[in-house]
Amino acid sequence: MKKVQGTPTSSFDALANKSIVYWTRDAVVAIAYTGVAYIGRLPTDDWIVQKLTGVDVSEKFGMRGFSPPSLDIGQSLKLLLQELTFSEVAKNPLNFELTAVGWQWKISRHPMEGRYQPVPMAWGLSKPHNGQFDKHVERLPRYWYFTHRTFFHASPNSNLPEGERSKMFEVLRSAGPSRTGDELAAKVEQATVDTVRSVSMVNDYVGPNCMSVLLAPPHQRALIRISFFAQEEHKAGLVSKTAPPLALPAAFSPWIVGRGWMEKPSVRVGQPLSETVGPFTIEFGGSLAPCPVKGLIFAQSSQTRPLRPLK
Repeated sequence: MKKVQGTPTSSFDALANKSIVYWTRDAVVAIAYTGVAYIGRLPTDDWIVQKLTGVDVSEKFGMRGFSPPSLDIGQSLKLLLQELTFSEVAKNPLNFELTAVGWQWKISRHPMEGRYQPVPMAWGLSKPHNGQFDKHVERLPRYWYFTHRTFFHASPNSNLPEGERSKMFEVLRSAGPSRTGDELAAKVEQATVDTVRSVSMVNDYVGPNCMSVLLAPPHQRALIRISFFAQEEHKAGLVSKTAPPLALPAAFSPWIVGRGWMEKPSVRVGQPLSETVGPFTIEFGGSLAPCPVKGLIFAQSSQTRPLRPLK
């Protein structure tokens, strides 16, 4: 859900997702943020992608190639911090949090194994309420995963209270050991969705629809799974030359930005097909029904984004 500064606490763009899948030369991450809905005339996720790629994302396209900047993940986050510091976000009294969580590897011609295998890592940019952006990008310590378990989230404490976090962890602890990585991922995913929906019942700033991005360890399985969890069924209109207009169950996907290729947030109907971006296979989860139009398995279109409301 997007909350527009200067408007009552209500859902302006209930289907807006605040996620970006980003693959750079030394990392693959899911970027998430909380804060203002727009920067300039662009939705905040569009603004972030435009700064990272140099592409005018206001142009009409669903997917396209581009000449990728030679940025690694550290340079990408430093660039965003610099741009945010000089943007209207820095002058806004509201807090702003951005995290990038995923896998990082050494830039090398060696196989991704041993000392060269990817490691789990997280970065964060933060501006407190009525405060200023931190001068440096926050980064988890190297090899933090050897001795620590870290829960990293882009959310004000009021939007994810300590009680809800504790309840979620208790659910995961009581679930017992998982036999596979897929089973463990599904448990964490569902527990997170349940927690967000629980908060949404008492906090108008939190919406019940969830976008999940799961990144498998690239050296084991180069897989990205994107799932849309809707509290209620969403519909999209399908216009066909061979059939009357239909309203079909729909799911949504976030920005997907690879090295030289990008895809805008989209609305999808039918049984989604997997995509390939470089070495990664992207699978789309969620509950979609088979398309009732004869001969049509799947359809998608870039998502129409509302313009910034004028004051």
